[in-house]
Amino acid sequence: MQDFLTQFFLSFKISPVWAWWCAFAVLLVGIAVVSWIVNFILKHYIVGLVRRLTRHVHNHWVGALVKHRILHRLSHLGPALVIYEAIPLIVNAKYVWTQDLAAGIRHLAIVYMLLAIMWFVTALINAFYDYYQTLDISTSHPIRGYLQVLKIILWFIVVVLVISILLNKSPWAFFTGLGALSAILILVFKDTILGFVASIQVSAYDMVRVGDWITMSKFGLDGDVLEVSINTVKVRNFDHTIVTVPTYALISNGVQNWRGMSESGGRRIKRSIYIDLDTIQFCDQAMLDHLGQLHFLKDYLPKRLAEIKAYNQEHGFDETLPVNGRSLTNIGLFRAYTENYLRHNDKVHKQMTFLIRHLQPTETGLPLELYVFTNDNNWVRYENIQSDIFDHLLASLSLFGLRAFQVLSSQGKTP
Repeated sequence: MQDFLTQFFLSFKISPVWAWWCAFAVLLVGIAVVSWIVNFILKHYIVGLVRRLTRHVHNHWVGALVKHRILHRLSHLGPALVIYEAIPLIVNAKYVWTQDLAAGIRHLAIVYMLLAIMWFVTALINAFYDYYQTLDISTSHPIRGYLQVLKIILWFIVVVLVISILLNKSPWAFFTGLGALSAILILVFKDTILGFVASIQVSAYDMVRVGDWITMSKFGLDGDVLEVSINTVKVRNFDHTIVTVPTYALISNGVQNWRGMSESGGRRIKRSIYIDLDTIQFCDQAMLDHLGQLHFLKDYLPKRLAEIKAYNQEHGFDETLPVNGRSLTNIGLFRAYTENYLRHNDKVHKQMTFLIRHLQPTETGLPLELYVFTNDNNWVRYENIQSDIFDHLLASLSLFGLRAFQVLSSQGKTP
């Protein structure tokens, strides 16, 4: 081709040197124009046609491929292949430098093709990850960390190949030399290695999934997991701040995961009412008659009184004094009332732990603890249910002659 063009320009009665340079320039410009035309056709016609054909295809996988422009990235191979195949046309045996120039351009074309292939593979991996996120299994088995490691390995291989091509050296020489640099590489990629190992453990032991509510007070972390990657875990706190912590921190520091609560269908209420010890007393007949009118004690109180009376008579206790034998107390009846009240509350889970108990008396009174579960996990509704329960119980204390403990003020106890 070059000889033909040289002869063509010689026909214009110019010197052989200028004829050769004109032919050389025309070939270079021609190769550049052809590669641009190939690039234009591929991107504006072939890729555009495929995009129009898939526009109305409602498929997650196809959508992910289009989103990450898979074919657009692959189209970069076209002009690089044209340059690689056509550049030998400029070689002239008379000029050694043309051989070196052609070899250099071909090396650059190979480098560009390697990078184009890597861009294509990276986009393909990203598209696969987007498609995987649409599957139910993605919440329990996150793979972002593994895909990141795969991309790091592939880019590492491509970089070594690019360097070996540019320096005209065997890639095996670089891989062999990396053995001596292993200690430095481990130091440089320490966080990545730790994160990779931690991500495997997190996935293998199913510690954290995307969407889980987790808590780590050390890092000010209390919210929903947005992303689990090889290096970091991203969490959106309930105040809508974003907290990012190293993945290996989940292993080394421990994390509280509330998934079990969410999956159980119940959310725990564990809260106490502190009863003023001075208000605890035995029930007299007037109090029993008054409390017998309460709906949640109507069935309980007669049965309990009959049981106590039978026990005292069996053992010969003098019932004129309430301390003899068994007697009812206002705190005991309040505890029974609380239990029956919660048993009839349709917001309280009846198949999970249900416990109303006294704790160790302290300087702040006698703690009456509710250890029950609501049947609604939603945070807002859970707080409303809990508030309604304690609103009712605190307001009911006075009916039993009880009072919640309050800290002494300068004027004495608050009545």
